[in-house]
Amino acid sequence: MVTIGLSLACYPQTDRTWSYVPPLGLGYLSAYVKKYAGGADFVVERRPEDLIPHQPDFVGLTFVTFNYSYAAREAQKIKDALGCPVICGGPHVSTMPTHLYPVFDVAILGEGEETFADLVRLWKERKAFRPADLRNIPGLLFHNEEGQLERSPKREPLSDLDAIPYPDRRLIHEKWSCHGGMVNLMTSRGCPYDCSFCSTIHHWGRGFRYPSNDYVVKEIELIREEYNPPEILIFDDLFIVNKKRVVELCRMIRERGLHEGVEFRCFVRANLLDDEVVEALASINNHVLNIGFESGSTDILHRLRKRGCTARENEEALRLGRKHGVQYSSCFILGTPGETRQDILSNFDFVLSNTDVFDNVSFAPLQILPATEVWGWAKEKKGIDENHLRGIVLEPEDFEDEDRFLMTTWPYLNEETIPREEFYVYYRIGKQLEKTIDELTRLRKQARKSEAVPTLRFISENVPLKSIVKEKARRRLRSLLPTEPSLLHGKP
Repeated sequence: MVTIGLSLACYPQTDRTWSYVPPLGLGYLSAYVKKYAGGADFVVERRPEDLIPHQPDFVGLTFVTFNYSYAAREAQKIKDALGCPVICGGPHVSTMPTHLYPVFDVAILGEGEETFADLVRLWKERKAFRPADLRNIPGLLFHNEEGQLERSPKREPLSDLDAIPYPDRRLIHEKWSCHGGMVNLMTSRGCPYDCSFCSTIHHWGRGFRYPSNDYVVKEIELIREEYNPPEILIFDDLFIVNKKRVVELCRMIRERGLHEGVEFRCFVRANLLDDEVVEALASINNHVLNIGFESGSTDILHRLRKRGCTARENEEALRLGRKHGVQYSSCFILGTPGETRQDILSNFDFVLSNTDVFDNVSFAPLQILPATEVWGWAKEKKGIDENHLRGIVLEPEDFEDEDRFLMTTWPYLNEETIPREEFYVYYRIGKQLEKTIDELTRLRKQARKSEAVPTLRFISENVPLKSIVKEKARRRLRSLLPTEPSLLHGKP
């Protein structure tokens, strides 16, 4: 029996960000091979180099763009110790099929189950991955006999998602324990939108695919039986694309009592929310919706190509949250080309004016991912290309000093409008505001547990509390901008 090692290559410093839930992709590969390719012995480790003692026949690594260099170094350790082939897959190689470190023998482009199963069959037959054989397997990138990159024919996305076995959770949960914690699942693949900063469509392909609701409900039943988690995260890129499907799925979950004693979480989009959708989500205890508001400025939302989303749509989403008793976990993007001081301040005002509806917020610099429109901006402004990835692909020294990284290494694209030094001040303000919202959420949760304590009874969704938090945040902003207090009053 062939032994295959799998791992998510992720810098230890970013493990909490990129590895906070079990990597379902690895679980899907294992389950698919076991059902359709005659099976294999799989071993999974959280750190790739920990696969070495298992002496697998070959290794598969997945990673995002930020961890590309780390993945290559880990692959080299495996090569040096075992001399075995190393396959890679995931968002980075799918969005940049023009560059592949020689340490990787083969890369899987896009959706991986069928392609990986073909590679397993090939290994069982030949005990090698030769270019002459790889050319016959759709969906691959590899180094040919001359050491040049070559692509096999494109593989079309899977059409029948009901035919995919549920991910092998027992395998991946050995290293990403979910007993007593959150369990994740995916109920769809892809996204119909093409935001300028997002690479999803270049990995999954254009379009939106999903299995039957019966398939999804059965998986939720299995999760509850096996793990009885306090929280289930629906890890789709965008869960609510098909309104009819979502409302019906929520009804089926309620009818089977699968929402009892558990919180659900999912990812939504402002322009797709309405009373029926938010009410359906709230009815299955989805009390916090993950949403990318991205900006409080309609101009910047247009620049980011958030189709259908405006500042008005974002405000309407907040109104729906208040009405149906749900809050938002939201991210905001800073540093978009053309962004003005007023645009950035509109983000802060948006949060400060609606503290009652935010569970948490995140302010992050604009990320530059291959195949996106932002990638094109970076090529034009900073000379970024497949051979010049500094600041996009992280190196160990980037974690030693965040100030130095953001001030010297990160490709900042809005220098013409806001100098980098000034931008970094706004970034620090955003980080302070994150802490303020986290503190407010902590107090709310404490109040719900301690309603009998008189000093905590005032913690509620009301204007006095919002004013207290807003003033607290503004004091923090003033401490960060002592020489430019006018910026706190909306002046450019």
